[in-house]
Amino acid sequence: MRKEEEISDIGLIGLSHKTASVEMRELFSLDDEKVSLILERSCAEGIDEIVCISTCNRVELYYASLNLHDSVEIIINILEDISSVTRKEIDGIIYKKYSKDAVLHLLTVTSSLDSMVVGENEILGQMKDAYRKSVQEKKIGSILNKLFHQAFNTAKRVRTETEISRNPLSVAYIATELAKSIFEDISKRNALLVGAGEMGELILKYFTKYNIKEITIANRSFHNAERISQDINRDAHVIPLEDIGDAACNVDIIISSVSSPGYIITYDMVKSAVKKRKNSPLFLIDIAVPRSIDSKIRKLNNVFLYNIDDLKSIADENLNSRLKEVELARQLIESDVEEFLKWYEGLLVVPIIVNIQNKFNDIRKNELLKYRRRKLKHFSDEDFQIIEELTAQIMTKTLHNPIMYIKSFQDKSNIERESIIEISKIFEGMFLQ
Repeated sequence: MRKEEEISDIGLIGLSHKTASVEMRELFSLDDEKVSLILERSCAEGIDEIVCISTCNRVELYYASLNLHDSVEIIINILEDISSVTRKEIDGIIYKKYSKDAVLHLLTVTSSLDSMVVGENEILGQMKDAYRKSVQEKKIGSILNKLFHQAFNTAKRVRTETEISRNPLSVAYIATELAKSIFEDISKRNALLVGAGEMGELILKYFTKYNIKEITIANRSFHNAERISQDINRDAHVIPLEDIGDAACNVDIIISSVSSPGYIITYDMVKSAVKKRKNSPLFLIDIAVPRSIDSKIRKLNNVFLYNIDDLKSIADENLNSRLKEVELARQLIESDVEEFLKWYEGLLVVPIIVNIQNKFNDIRKNELLKYRRRKLKHFSDEDFQIIEELTAQIMTKTLHNPIMYIKSFQDKSNIERESIIEISKIFEGMFLQ
């Protein structure tokens, strides 16, 4: 049975663009239904709190549990079930972090320092969405609630106190930069955008800025496609997804940001378009995960396909230009990690301090009551009040050094959680039995 004062530890299991290829990441693409399943199963099998992050570049599960290693097995088994990826393959791409390392990683990710594009803005919103889902499904408690709010505050500090997000970049920006670099004069070229979501809207903004000649938007919802073109004040031809094949005959660049169970742009579709184009070069950029463009089209002549992982070299150049700001951001993050850990370790030591104080106070009051009834009956209430104040003062001074010693472990960042627990047990044995 769990003791009321037992405090869950913090852990993380994840995979990202740094550990897994886009082909592997798309096997772990999670919709709302799958995220709900992970949250429900994790807590049903013994995990106290959990938040699941799922983006095109990462899947991460932050959890609080009394037994981290059992929780690792629970989560890996769930990932194995939902992805059909073998345990051996999963072990080869995931990372596991605990306690301080897990806290540091969360604050780093939320502040966009672990993103493919350092300084991008999308990740903070994605982290907030994941947190809100856990709140809505009642799978979050005091520890992860405090931790995620710390992460959000840290991300805000990084953005306001450093220049890391100045002229903010994104995957959409890099994709359009790549398209722009391919052609000598992009204003003479036509583009097809597949998808009118947040990423599609960003791409449209960049293409408008670069004065691209004509833009076609293919989307499931005509309303969304028309809305983003009106918001940006850019004329665009809107078509249904099934007309992409015909549109591909008349454009030079296709950028797709729509995820779907199967390919939206197929090999046969592009092969037919290339034939009608008389082998005029066609550039395709797939920034969706799971991918929406069949990778086999690379085999076609004069067809050039890039996926989200191919954008990494441009992202690396972005990182190099921001190294000083990255270092400053890391210092802010380290400071906030220590602030959170001080609060968290207080959860471990404060109960033992309160218990010691209460135990001594109970002894003091019981002994005073005995003396009041027998040897101190002749004392007036005013005289007895002085004795009560004196004994309380003696107790406070007697306990001062032991309590300060216990509290000191909150300020020692190199002390492991297990060591704090052992020290607490020693004091419990000394004072509370």
